[in-house]
Amino acid sequence: MSATLTIEQLKRLGRYPEATELAQHQLRQQPEDAELHYQLACLYDVQGLEQQAIPCYLAALARALPAARRQEAWLGLGSTYRALGQYQPSLDAFDRGLAEFPQAKELTLFRAMTLYNLGETKQAVADLLLLLAETSSHSDISSYQRAIRQYAADLDRIG
Repeated sequence: MSATLTIEQLKRLGRYPEATELAQHQLRQQPEDAELHYQLACLYDVQGLEQQAIPCYLAALARALPAARRQEAWLGLGSTYRALGQYQPSLDAFDRGLAEFPQAKELTLFRAMTLYNLGETKQAVADLLLLLAETSSHSDISSYQRAIRQYAADLDRIG
């Protein structure tokens, strides 16, 4: 019986409409619950209802959402805007997320995709090169970390 299952359990079972209904019901009872806003945003996203996810992400971020969830919410919000072709709001969301979580590599990665969509290909490639230099454990790449960083700083440099 789904009435005894939690939102997370329903989500894990792929029963997204039921999880959404439960989250909406709980949110009506607890409208200030940041976690419920976040869960509902994620549920809308997974069902392809990006337009409905945006206000939920914004509501979650406007409330006392724990740090790990805030980082995920910034990623979700930026990615959702990007999926809708709203590239400037996407970039703004990623920038705000990175201001709050400067070490969030996933935000940097998705931000680079948004930069590409905005026609900022040089900056996108530079950011991806830096990300690769910082995160790669592959010996053939990490041994060139210094060179990669130099190229990322000036992709057009000759000599």
